[in-house]
Amino acid sequence: MNTRLGAGDAIQEMAGVHKEFGVFSKTSSLQKAYRTLHIVPADFKERSRWYKFLDSLSSYDSDQPGVNGHDRILNAYRDNLESKKPLPIYTTTHRMADDKRVLVSTGQPVVHENQDYLVVSIPTVPRGETPPAEVAAAAKPKRAAKK
Repeated sequence: MNTRLGAGDAIQEMAGVHKEFGVFSKTSSLQKAYRTLHIVPADFKERSRWYKFLDSLSSYDSDQPGVNGHDRILNAYRDNLESKKPLPIYTTTHRMADDKRVLVSTGQPVVHENQDYLVVSIPTVPRGETPPAEVAAAAKPKRAAKK
């Protein structure tokens, strides 16, 4: 993902693809956009989990009041790609215990570059760490429905 939306020719190509096809339009979803751009795990078995994760971002809060995590990412991508000078996009994660929201900022996340990026950070719970109570409570009915 960071390569496909990276600095230089990659982000310029993505801006052109978005301009021509509206990949990150308001009527799209991250799942549809990533599938279209082939930003998917190489392992076919992992793809369904990836798509479920992307859809689950709509249940996350974001750093913009009233905007869920999924829409925050989609809006940030679209606004950036439609700008006069789109920044490369860098996606990372942070501990949910530190902040439960999807965060979007501008920064220099690649230590060996002076390039500014649009930085998208998604909250995650490391393996073996207990998720916040409200996250665990929300996941419980979903797990029960699968059984």
